[in-house]
Amino acid sequence: MLAPAEARALIDAIDVLTPIGLRDQALIGLMVYSLARVGAALAMKVGDVCVQNRRLWVRMYEKGGKQHEVPATITLRSICMSIWMAAG
Repeated sequence: MLAPAEARALIDAIDVLTPIGLRDQALIGLMVYSLARVGAALAMKVGDVCVQNRRLWVRMYEKGGKQHEVPATITLRSICMSIWMAAG
């Protein structure tokens, strides 16, 4: 488990000026800030991130096909927004 300062340092160390860096930041941010497993994070599709009642939610599919929805933390939301801005 990473300490909050270690997680933030890891996320901030990723070069987001490249598509690979954006991808890495999104995957690591998702796993750190939603406690998603690697397999669940990799299996996500664009439609698995949605807004409900003005809040960002992520839907993941866990072992055995179980669907798990969690609200995005403020930090995860800012990571997602930066990726959408860079892609748009």
